[in-house]
Amino acid sequence: MKKLILKTALITLSVALILAVSIFGIVSLSAPYAMMEFTASMGLDSVSGDYAFQEYERSGNIECLVRSFLIAAEDENYTGAKERFGKMQEEKEKVEAYFAEAKAPSETDDRIPAYSLRDYAMGRAACVKYALKEEDAVSFAVSETGEAFPEGNPVAALTVAAASAKDKETCAALLAAIRAKNFAASAYYNQIVTILEGVQ
Repeated sequence: MKKLILKTALITLSVALILAVSIFGIVSLSAPYAMMEFTASMGLDSVSGDYAFQEYERSGNIECLVRSFLIAAEDENYTGAKERFGKMQEEKEKVEAYFAEAKAPSETDDRIPAYSLRDYAMGRAACVKYALKEEDAVSFAVSETGEAFPEGNPVAALTVAAASAKDKETCAALLAAIRAKNFAASAYYNQIVTILEGVQ
């Protein structure tokens, strides 16, 4: 009798596990947005980013594309970030429209400095290019930085990455490039120049 009860319990447990895995798989395929939110709420950011990219591929949701790129870049999944940024460049008009309307993180969370979402994303892209040793990392960062040289711009993001690595060559190239661009002089600009000069 005990063997029969144990056998029944194991069969029931096995069927329940198979059903749970099946339901998880079905929801993953049919509702990646829901899975993106669910995994994010559990702190599984990397998995959430993958679901965000699936949702973009399924529905063309630009917010999900940008989110998937940022998560990959922040998790140092540079290959994945490069692929997703490539999609962002293919969808450039839609991405720029999204950035124009999107709230900066500082507007929804007062712990985050007042940087624009676009500047933050382009800064992450410059750092991905740098990590992958792409030759255009410096020129990209400079071209994507506004003349007013706002805080949290792509040049600043690349400066932090290159200076942290004590990369004299990249810091010298970045310093020369920003001087040639004639950005607006400001305390923030001078701070970035000082950091770059300190690595020379």
